[in-house]
Amino acid sequence: MLQGAWTERRLLYDVSDPVHPRLICNIANTSAHLVSGNTIEWLKPISANQTDVVLSSLGGNDRRAGTFPFWVTSGSWLPDRSVMAYSRRLPADDSYANGSIEVWLYANQQTSRLTAYAVGISDCFCRFGLPPQVLAVSPDGQYVVAGWEAGKGSYPLAVYRVSDRLLTTSFDPNVTSAFWDRSGHRLFLNKAGAKPTQAWTPEAGVADVLGAAAWSYLPSLSPDGSMVAYTAYADPSSREQPRIYLYDFKQGSIQLLVDKPRTQVLFVNAGWIWYLEERACVPADSCAGSTMPTGNVFAKQLITGAERAVSFAAGEDPVTQSGGLDSLAFGPGEVWPTT
Repeated sequence: MLQGAWTERRLLYDVSDPVHPRLICNIANTSAHLVSGNTIEWLKPISANQTDVVLSSLGGNDRRAGTFPFWVTSGSWLPDRSVMAYSRRLPADDSYANGSIEVWLYANQQTSRLTAYAVGISDCFCRFGLPPQVLAVSPDGQYVVAGWEAGKGSYPLAVYRVSDRLLTTSFDPNVTSAFWDRSGHRLFLNKAGAKPTQAWTPEAGVADVLGAAAWSYLPSLSPDGSMVAYTAYADPSSREQPRIYLYDFKQGSIQLLVDKPRTQVLFVNAGWIWYLEERACVPADSCAGSTMPTGNVFAKQLITGAERAVSFAAGEDPVTQSGGLDSLAFGPGEVWPTT
Protein backbone atom coordinates (compact mmCIF):
# COMPACT_ATOMS: atom_id res chain seq x y z
CA MET A 1 0.00 0.00 0.00
CA LEU A 2 1.38 3.39 -1.02
CA GLN A 3 0.35 6.16 1.37
CA GLY A 4 1.01 9.87 1.01
CA ALA A 5 -0.81 13.16 0.59
CA TRP A 6 0.51 16.68 0.30
CA THR A 7 4.22 15.97 0.00
CA GLU A 8 6.55 14.08 -2.30
CA ARG A 9 7.05 11.51 0.45
CA ARG A 10 5.43 8.10 0.06
CA LEU A 11 5.32 5.33 2.65
CA LEU A 12 5.14 1.77 1.42
CA TYR A 13 3.53 -0.64 3.88
CA ASP A 14 3.03 -4.37 3.73
CA VAL A 15 -0.67 -4.63 4.69
CA SER A 16 -1.15 -8.37 4.34
CA ASP A 17 -2.29 -7.92 7.96
CA PRO A 18 -4.03 -4.50 7.84
CA VAL A 19 -3.99 -4.00 11.62
CA HIS A 20 -0.34 -4.99 12.00
CA PRO A 21 1.35 -3.38 8.97
CA ARG A 22 5.06 -3.39 8.25
CA LEU A 23 6.84 -0.33 6.83
CA ILE A 24 8.84 -1.43 3.80
CA CYS A 25 10.39 1.85 2.71
CA ASN A 26 10.07 5.63 2.70
CA ILE A 27 10.06 7.09 -0.81
CA ALA A 28 11.04 10.76 -1.06
CA ASN A 29 11.42 13.27 -3.91
CA THR A 30 10.21 10.95 -6.64
CA SER A 31 6.96 9.55 -8.03
CA ALA A 32 6.15 5.91 -7.42
CA HIS A 33 3.46 3.49 -8.57
CA LEU A 34 2.36 0.28 -6.94
CA VAL A 35 2.60 -2.20 -9.81
CA SER A 36 1.54 -5.39 -8.03
CA GLY A 37 1.28 -6.77 -4.55
CA ASN A 38 5.06 -6.90 -4.19
CA THR A 39 6.58 -4.47 -6.74
CA ILE A 40 6.74 -0.73 -7.29
CA GLU A 41 8.12 1.53 -10.02
CA TRP A 42 9.86 4.80 -9.30
CA LEU A 43 11.90 7.44 -11.12
CA LYS A 44 15.68 7.74 -10.92
CA PRO A 45 17.18 10.68 -12.87
CA ILE A 46 20.56 9.83 -14.41
CA SER A 47 21.34 12.81 -16.64
CA ALA A 48 19.70 15.67 -18.51
CA ASN A 49 18.70 13.15 -21.20
CA GLN A 50 17.88 10.09 -19.14
CA THR A 51 15.61 9.10 -16.27
CA ASP A 52 15.45 5.43 -15.39
CA VAL A 53 12.23 3.77 -14.35
CA VAL A 54 13.26 1.37 -11.61
CA LEU A 55 11.23 -1.72 -10.78
CA SER A 56 11.72 -2.70 -7.14
CA SER A 57 10.45 -5.82 -5.43
CA LEU A 58 9.70 -6.03 -1.74
CA GLY A 59 12.44 -8.61 -1.53
CA GLY A 60 14.98 -5.90 -2.25
CA ASN A 61 15.82 -6.56 -5.90
CA ASP A 62 15.95 -3.55 -8.26
CA ARG A 63 16.14 -3.53 -12.05
CA ARG A 64 15.70 -0.94 -14.76
CA ALA A 65 12.30 -1.39 -16.40
CA GLY A 66 12.78 1.41 -18.96
CA THR A 67 13.87 5.00 -19.45
CA PHE A 68 12.55 8.43 -20.37
CA PRO A 69 14.74 10.73 -22.52
CA PHE A 70 14.76 13.65 -20.05
CA TRP A 71 15.44 14.50 -16.40
CA VAL A 72 12.35 14.12 -14.22
CA THR A 73 11.64 13.28 -10.60
CA SER A 74 7.89 13.66 -10.49
CA GLY A 75 5.23 12.88 -13.06
CA SER A 76 2.36 10.68 -14.22
CA TRP A 77 3.06 7.87 -16.67
CA LEU A 78 1.48 4.73 -18.11
CA PRO A 79 2.68 1.23 -17.18
CA ASP A 80 4.10 0.70 -20.69
CA ARG A 81 5.84 4.12 -20.48
CA SER A 82 4.32 5.24 -23.79
CA VAL A 83 2.88 8.43 -22.28
CA MET A 84 4.13 10.66 -19.48
CA ALA A 85 3.19 14.13 -18.22
CA TYR A 86 5.44 16.12 -15.92
CA SER A 87 5.79 19.71 -14.81
CA ARG A 88 8.28 22.23 -13.53
CA ARG A 89 7.77 25.47 -11.64
CA LEU A 90 9.08 28.66 -13.20
CA PRO A 91 9.88 31.92 -11.37
CA ALA A 92 7.80 35.09 -11.56
CA ASP A 93 8.03 37.13 -14.75
CA ASP A 94 6.07 39.85 -16.56
CA SER A 95 3.31 37.40 -17.47
CA TYR A 96 3.04 35.52 -14.17
CA ALA A 97 3.46 37.64 -11.06
CA ASN A 98 3.61 34.64 -8.73
CA GLY A 99 5.37 32.29 -11.09
CA SER A 100 3.95 29.55 -13.27
CA ILE A 101 3.78 25.80 -13.80
CA GLU A 102 4.99 24.52 -17.17
CA VAL A 103 3.54 21.15 -18.20
CA TRP A 104 5.36 18.82 -20.61
CA LEU A 105 4.04 15.77 -22.43
CA TYR A 106 5.96 12.74 -23.68
CA ALA A 107 4.02 10.67 -26.26
CA ASN A 108 4.83 8.95 -29.55
CA GLN A 109 8.49 9.16 -28.49
CA GLN A 110 8.36 12.97 -28.63
CA THR A 111 8.59 15.48 -25.80
CA SER A 112 6.91 18.88 -26.10
CA ARG A 113 5.55 21.65 -23.93
CA LEU A 114 1.83 21.09 -23.39
CA THR A 115 0.75 24.21 -21.48
CA ALA A 116 1.62 26.66 -18.74
CA TYR A 117 -0.58 28.15 -16.05
CA ALA A 118 -0.26 30.74 -13.31
CA VAL A 119 0.45 29.85 -9.69
CA GLY A 120 -2.33 31.32 -7.58
CA ILE A 121 -1.71 33.72 -4.71
CA SER A 122 -3.22 32.22 -1.60
CA ASP A 123 -2.66 31.01 1.91
CA CYS A 124 -4.72 28.57 3.88
CA PHE A 125 -4.70 28.03 7.63
CA CYS A 126 -7.22 25.23 7.34
CA ARG A 127 -7.47 21.61 8.37
CA PHE A 128 -6.72 20.00 5.00
CA GLY A 129 -4.64 22.71 3.34
CA LEU A 130 -4.93 24.07 -0.19
CA PRO A 131 -6.31 21.95 -3.04
CA PRO A 132 -3.57 19.80 -4.57
CA GLN A 133 -1.75 20.43 -7.82
CA VAL A 134 -3.37 18.19 -10.44
CA LEU A 135 -1.43 16.38 -13.17
CA ALA A 136 -2.47 12.94 -14.37
CA VAL A 137 -2.61 10.85 -17.54
CA SER A 138 -5.86 8.97 -18.09
CA PRO A 139 -5.52 5.16 -17.78
CA ASP A 140 -6.17 4.72 -21.51
CA GLY A 141 -3.44 7.25 -22.37
CA GLN A 142 -5.74 9.52 -24.38
CA TYR A 143 -5.98 12.57 -22.10
CA VAL A 144 -4.06 14.61 -19.52
CA VAL A 145 -5.64 16.72 -16.79
CA ALA A 146 -3.55 19.58 -15.41
CA GLY A 147 -3.98 22.64 -13.22
CA TRP A 148 -3.86 24.05 -9.72
CA GLU A 149 -6.84 25.96 -8.34
CA ALA A 150 -5.02 27.45 -5.38
CA GLY A 151 -6.04 31.08 -4.95
CA LYS A 152 -6.29 34.41 -6.71
CA GLY A 153 -4.92 34.30 -10.24
CA SER A 154 -5.27 30.53 -10.62
CA TYR A 155 -6.27 29.08 -13.97
CA PRO A 156 -9.09 26.50 -14.12
CA LEU A 157 -8.21 22.83 -14.33
CA ALA A 158 -8.15 21.65 -17.95
CA VAL A 159 -7.98 18.48 -20.04
CA TYR A 160 -5.71 18.05 -23.07
CA ARG A 161 -5.83 15.38 -25.77
CA VAL A 162 -2.62 13.37 -26.05
CA SER A 163 -2.91 12.62 -29.78
CA ASP A 164 -2.68 16.25 -30.93
CA ARG A 165 -1.84 18.00 -27.62
CA LEU A 166 -4.84 20.32 -27.97
CA LEU A 167 -7.02 21.69 -25.18
CA THR A 168 -10.16 19.56 -24.94
CA THR A 169 -11.99 21.39 -22.17
CA SER A 170 -11.46 23.63 -19.17
CA PHE A 171 -13.63 23.50 -16.08
CA ASP A 172 -15.45 25.93 -13.86
CA PRO A 173 -13.03 27.64 -11.41
CA ASN A 174 -14.99 26.03 -8.58
CA VAL A 175 -13.52 22.65 -9.58
CA THR A 176 -10.64 22.37 -7.13
CA SER A 177 -9.46 18.79 -7.66
CA ALA A 178 -9.87 15.94 -10.13
CA PHE A 179 -8.81 12.30 -10.54
CA TRP A 180 -9.30 9.61 -13.16
CA ASP A 181 -11.31 6.43 -12.89
CA ARG A 182 -9.37 3.15 -12.78
CA SER A 183 -9.84 2.60 -16.52
CA GLY A 184 -10.79 4.56 -19.61
CA HIS A 185 -11.04 8.35 -19.39
CA ARG A 186 -13.76 9.26 -16.90
CA LEU A 187 -12.58 12.15 -14.74
CA PHE A 188 -14.13 12.88 -11.35
CA LEU A 189 -14.48 16.56 -10.43
CA ASN A 190 -14.64 17.94 -6.91
CA LYS A 191 -15.99 21.44 -6.42
CA ALA A 192 -15.39 23.91 -3.61
CA GLY A 193 -17.92 23.85 -0.80
CA ALA A 194 -20.64 21.24 -0.49
CA LYS A 195 -21.50 20.91 -4.18
CA PRO A 196 -21.94 17.28 -5.28
CA THR A 197 -19.12 15.60 -7.16
CA GLN A 198 -19.48 15.38 -10.94
CA ALA A 199 -17.72 13.44 -13.68
CA TRP A 200 -16.47 14.40 -17.14
CA THR A 201 -15.98 12.34 -20.28
CA PRO A 202 -15.31 13.67 -23.80
CA GLU A 203 -18.40 11.80 -24.99
CA ALA A 204 -20.92 13.17 -22.45
CA GLY A 205 -19.25 16.26 -21.02
CA VAL A 206 -19.86 17.09 -17.34
CA ALA A 207 -22.62 15.15 -15.59
CA ASP A 208 -23.68 14.43 -12.02
CA VAL A 209 -22.45 11.26 -10.34
CA LEU A 210 -25.63 9.44 -9.44
CA GLY A 211 -26.44 9.81 -5.75
CA ALA A 212 -23.08 11.34 -4.85
CA ALA A 213 -22.47 14.15 -2.38
CA ALA A 214 -19.29 16.22 -2.24
CA TRP A 215 -16.19 14.05 -1.90
CA SER A 216 -14.74 16.99 -0.04
CA TYR A 217 -11.27 15.93 1.12
CA LEU A 218 -8.74 13.34 -0.07
CA PRO A 219 -11.06 10.94 -1.93
CA SER A 220 -9.61 7.44 -2.22
CA LEU A 221 -10.76 5.17 -5.05
CA SER A 222 -10.98 1.46 -4.24
CA PRO A 223 -8.58 -0.85 -6.13
CA ASP A 224 -11.38 -2.10 -8.38
CA GLY A 225 -12.89 1.37 -8.89
CA SER A 226 -16.27 0.40 -7.42
CA MET A 227 -16.20 2.69 -4.37
CA VAL A 228 -14.79 5.99 -3.14
CA ALA A 229 -13.94 6.71 0.50
CA TYR A 230 -13.65 10.35 1.52
CA THR A 231 -13.74 12.89 4.35
CA ALA A 232 -16.45 15.54 4.67
CA TYR A 233 -17.98 17.66 7.39
CA ALA A 234 -21.37 16.63 8.77
CA ASP A 235 -21.97 20.39 9.03
CA PRO A 236 -20.23 21.87 5.96
CA SER A 237 -21.28 25.45 6.71
CA SER A 238 -19.43 25.57 10.04
CA ARG A 239 -16.78 22.98 9.08
CA GLU A 240 -17.42 20.99 12.20
CA GLN A 241 -17.97 17.30 12.90
CA PRO A 242 -15.56 15.71 10.37
CA ARG A 243 -16.76 12.29 9.28
CA ILE A 244 -15.71 9.60 6.82
CA TYR A 245 -18.02 8.26 4.12
CA LEU A 246 -18.17 5.58 1.46
CA TYR A 247 -19.79 6.02 -1.95
CA ASP A 248 -20.84 2.90 -3.88
CA PHE A 249 -21.01 3.35 -7.68
CA LYS A 250 -23.17 0.28 -8.27
CA GLN A 251 -25.79 1.28 -5.72
CA GLY A 252 -25.42 5.03 -6.18
CA SER A 253 -25.48 5.30 -2.39
CA ILE A 254 -23.57 6.96 0.45
CA GLN A 255 -22.69 5.30 3.75
CA LEU A 256 -21.50 7.04 6.91
CA LEU A 257 -18.66 4.80 8.02
CA VAL A 258 -18.15 5.98 11.61
CA ASP A 259 -20.32 8.49 13.44
CA LYS A 260 -17.37 9.88 15.37
CA PRO A 261 -14.66 12.43 14.52
CA ARG A 262 -12.62 10.62 11.86
CA THR A 263 -10.70 11.94 8.84
CA GLN A 264 -8.42 11.15 5.90
CA VAL A 265 -9.81 7.74 5.03
CA LEU A 266 -8.02 5.64 2.41
CA PHE A 267 -8.19 2.16 0.93
CA VAL A 268 -5.24 -0.03 1.91
CA ASN A 269 -6.59 -2.99 -0.08
CA ALA A 270 -9.88 -4.11 -1.59
CA GLY A 271 -11.59 -4.85 1.73
CA TRP A 272 -9.91 -2.61 4.29
CA ILE A 273 -9.64 1.14 4.95
CA TRP A 274 -7.48 3.19 7.29
CA TYR A 275 -8.32 6.58 8.78
CA LEU A 276 -7.33 8.99 11.54
CA GLU A 277 -9.01 9.52 14.88
CA GLU A 278 -9.72 13.19 15.69
CA ARG A 279 -10.29 15.12 18.90
CA ALA A 280 -11.75 18.53 19.60
CA CYS A 281 -9.28 21.40 19.59
CA VAL A 282 -8.61 23.53 22.66
CA PRO A 283 -7.13 27.08 22.59
CA ALA A 284 -3.63 25.82 23.39
CA ASP A 285 -3.61 23.70 20.21
CA SER A 286 -3.70 26.58 17.65
CA CYS A 287 -5.69 24.28 15.39
CA ALA A 288 -6.44 24.95 11.75
CA GLY A 289 -9.97 23.69 12.28
CA SER A 290 -12.37 22.44 14.95
CA THR A 291 -10.50 19.15 15.41
CA MET A 292 -7.03 17.68 15.08
CA PRO A 293 -5.59 14.16 14.81
CA THR A 294 -4.89 12.27 18.03
CA GLY A 295 -2.17 10.27 16.28
CA ASN A 296 -4.19 7.05 16.36
CA VAL A 297 -4.85 5.22 13.10
CA PHE A 298 -7.89 2.98 12.87
CA ALA A 299 -8.80 0.25 10.40
CA LYS A 300 -12.17 -1.05 9.30
CA GLN A 301 -12.99 -4.19 7.41
CA LEU A 302 -15.82 -3.19 5.11
CA ILE A 303 -17.55 -6.58 5.17
CA THR A 304 -17.84 -6.83 8.97
CA GLY A 305 -17.81 -3.12 9.79
CA ALA A 306 -15.62 -3.66 12.85
CA GLU A 307 -13.27 -0.82 13.80
CA ARG A 308 -9.85 -1.77 15.15
CA ALA A 309 -6.76 0.20 16.14
CA VAL A 310 -3.79 -0.19 13.79
CA SER A 311 -0.65 -1.31 15.60
CA PHE A 312 2.63 -0.10 14.07
CA ALA A 313 6.12 -1.15 15.04
CA ALA A 314 8.15 1.48 16.89
CA GLY A 315 8.91 4.43 14.58
CA GLU A 316 6.91 3.06 11.64
CA ASP A 317 3.63 4.91 12.21
CA PRO A 318 2.63 7.75 9.82
CA VAL A 319 2.88 10.39 12.56
CA THR A 320 6.52 9.61 13.27
CA GLN A 321 7.34 9.25 9.57
CA SER A 322 5.72 12.62 8.80
CA GLY A 323 7.54 14.45 11.59
CA GLY A 324 4.63 14.99 13.97
CA LEU A 325 0.91 15.75 13.99
CA ASP A 326 1.34 19.24 12.53
CA SER A 327 2.87 17.84 9.33
CA LEU A 328 0.98 14.56 9.14
CA ALA A 329 0.48 13.60 5.48
CA PHE A 330 -2.05 10.82 5.29
CA GLY A 331 -3.94 10.17 2.10
CA PRO A 332 -4.14 7.94 -0.96
CA GLY A 333 -0.95 7.41 -2.96
CA GLU A 334 -0.49 6.48 -6.60
CA VAL A 335 -1.74 3.04 -7.56
CA TRP A 336 -2.04 1.64 -11.07
CA PRO A 337 -5.29 0.01 -12.21
CA THR A 338 -3.48 -3.31 -12.51
CA THR A 339 -3.29 -3.71 -8.72
